[in-house]
Order: sequence, then C-alpha cells, then structure tokens
Amino acid sequence: MKTTLRRSYELSEKMNECLRGIVIPGDDSSFFPTLFHNVAIEHQRSVAVLIDHQLYSSACSIVRSLFEAYVKGVWFSECAEEVDFTRLRKDKFEKPFWQLVSEIDEAKGSDLSQPKKLYWRSLNSLTHTGAAQLKRRVNQDEIRQNYDDEFLKETLMFSDNYAFLACGELAKISGCTGAQRKFLAIAADREFAGEL
Repeated sequence: MKTTLRRSYELSEKMNECLRGIVIPGDDSSFFPTLFHNVAIEHQRSVAVLIDHQLYSSACSIVRSLFEAYVKGVWFSECAEEVDFTRLRKDKFEKPFWQLVSEIDEAKGSDLSQPKKLYWRSLNSLTHTGAAQLKRRVNQDEIRQNYDDEFLKETLMFSDNYAFLACGELAKISGCTGAQRKFLAIAADREFAGEL
C-alpha cells in the first residue's frame, strides 16, 4: 500500500513537471477541455492525500468526479459543437454521461465504454453514499472504516490512470513538444509502466 501511495505522489509531481509552463490556445475546444483535465489531475493528488490521511470515504467519493472530468475533457475536445460550449458557459450542458462516452468511442475509435461499464455503478455508489460506501463504514459490530489495502490500491491506480491520461491530453492540446516528450518519458518509465 505504501509503495502505491508513494507512486501516486511521484506521478503527481511528474505530471506537474511535465505540464509546467505550457501555453494553451484560447479557442473553446482547447480551453474548456484544459479546465476539465486540470480538475482530473488535481483530484488525483487529492485522492492520494486523503488516503494518506486515512480519509478513505472522502477519497473514494471523488474518484467518479475525476473520471467524469477526464471524459468531459476528451468529449469537449473531440466532439463538442459551439452550442455545447454555450450551454456549458450557462451551466446548462446536460448530455448524459453514457452518451459522452459513446460519442468519444465513435469519434476516436476508443473503448472508453468498457471502464464505464465495469466501474460506473460502483463509482456512483461511492460518490452518492450508496451501499459501496456504507459497507466500508462497518467493521464487525462497530461503525468505523473497513477499507482493505487492495481496494485502496485499486482506487489509487484508477485515479492515477485517468489523471495520467488527462496529462497526456493537456500535452497534446498545448502542442508543446517538450511536454509531449516528458509525458512519453513518464509512460516509458519502467517503475510507472507497471502501475499505469
């Protein structure tokens, strides 16, 4: 567990170094995705900090938000039309999440629907204080945290993976070859390659 947590912190530092000084174009299809991906990266660090401080319920509750920020960042970069940016500015963008995922898969030839299918129900339960969250508040006959190390490792790795993908999207959006090279170097690093 300690090794996974250390790697999450190190990944956060490496992503920040990778993106330091990049300049993002001001057009909507660059600027708004940047905001979403920036949130995903911040959430990754927050998950690590919260787990480090044994605030497991809070850490798990933001993993869905991290995943959603990454998906929205990709969707607004690859699929959005001007009307979508207008709705977003007015906080009236309401496209269902499954549709965002489906449209990304169609546009990019990806398979984002697979992790959505596998994890979405659990992520919602953790975020909205459902059974997945509540059952980890009971330990035998006491109300106290009951998170095993394997679950916490998986939580860290999931958040690391999608924050790292968000980092790659930001390097791509920026057009900065230095950031792109740093991103690829992190991806090629043997210590992180097994975790991501």
